[in-house]
Amino acid sequence: MTLSRCLSLLLLVSGSAMAAENPQVAVLAKEGHWLESGWAAHAPMLGKPAPGLDLSDWLNGEVKPSVMKGKIVVVDFWATWCGPCRASVPHNNDLVKKYANHGVLLFGACGSGRGEEKMAEVSKSTGLAYPTARVAKASTTAWNVQWWPTYAVVDRKGTLRAIGLQPEYVEKVIQTLLVEQPN
Repeated sequence: MTLSRCLSLLLLVSGSAMAAENPQVAVLAKEGHWLESGWAAHAPMLGKPAPGLDLSDWLNGEVKPSVMKGKIVVVDFWATWCGPCRASVPHNNDLVKKYANHGVLLFGACGSGRGEEKMAEVSKSTGLAYPTARVAKASTTAWNVQWWPTYAVVDRKGTLRAIGLQPEYVEKVIQTLLVEQPN
């Protein structure tokens, strides 16, 4: 079974009896989305199981599908050449530390079709301290990644709740999901 298939299956079965979905997450997902044109591609994905991810060449530790089970998962789709991606690293490092004991997991998925060979160099120069891996083109297509960074948030049940978020909205979605789905 491929890593992407394992991820999909684990995310699907990770939840149990959880509280009803908070409509505030949907409001934040739309309000915090980068572009209206991108919203049209992302909105139909919300409330459905998260697509699989094909990840390789991990840095700062590998995130195995079993570790994601029952967690709120934030995927940061980023590119080595992307200025806003690099600028977001310190904030992402802070989020990882702040929410580690609350069942929140953030990791990077580096891939835009160019520059992935510089992932280790850029990770080191920016101080990226959380796990990150190279993401396959098929995965960025499945997730409808249209720009970098693209943040996606998956709830404890494996449901995609937000995608295409601006960096400053990621924590708002995390906090709202923590109320809806406490650790």
